[in-house]
Amino acid sequence: MKHGDSVFVKINEYKEIMDVLELIKGKIKEAKNTINDLNDLKNKEDAEIQRWAQTFLEIEKKVSDVDALMIHPGEL
Repeated sequence: MKHGDSVFVKINEYKEIMDVLELIKGKIKEAKNTINDLNDLKNKEDAEIQRWAQTFLEIEKKVSDVDALMIHPGEL
């Protein structure tokens, strides 16, 4: 079937087809919104994990400093 060819359908079938198409469009919009929500959540989670990692690095540095101070007092 080429673009622009005529298609004949009964009026009640046309209405059903249009209803189904609207339903599909609605589901596509819902899916896009869900994907956007998931992406936002993922970005927030990634940022939070980065903050955790930075905090652990800071704690590790402080523990190392305390450890070095306890082993070799006066060298820091």
